[in-house]
Amino acid sequence: MSENVKSMFRLVIMHFFIITVCAMFVIAATNTLFFGGFNYPIDASFPWVMMLTGLLGSLPSLLFFFRNEPTKKQFYIRVVIHFFAIEAVILIEGRILGWYSTFEYMLIIATMVLVVYALVWVFSYISDRTAAVNINKALQSFNNDEDDSEE
Repeated sequence: MSENVKSMFRLVIMHFFIITVCAMFVIAATNTLFFGGFNYPIDASFPWVMMLTGLLGSLPSLLFFFRNEPTKKQFYIRVVIHFFAIEAVILIEGRILGWYSTFEYMLIIATMVLVVYALVWVFSYISDRTAAVNINKALQSFNNDEDDSEE
């Protein structure tokens, strides 16, 4: 398996877990704040539906694989396409599964998707930033070790 395919697979899996956890958090917070507090009934299918939602929401992440390094404009265009693809997928899933029946409830779901999307970007940024800092530290340590061995 090529390194690019492995990278794509890792990204989709990482986004699956982040999306699933963020979606569960946003749904729990929304239900607690607006729909009955802690006594809101949860169906036994909820974890399975959340995992399906996480999977469907992570697949559009494949839009972020470029053959060549993208320009900022190309990247931001893909971010917008990515967001609307996720909105469409989740709203279609929600309609099929009966999450909403009115336009107002659809707007609530769409807003929740927006919040989850923002949280996923924040957690992805923190994860990527941490990895970059660790790589830079390792490279600096490696370069220092090389300099010491040359002396």
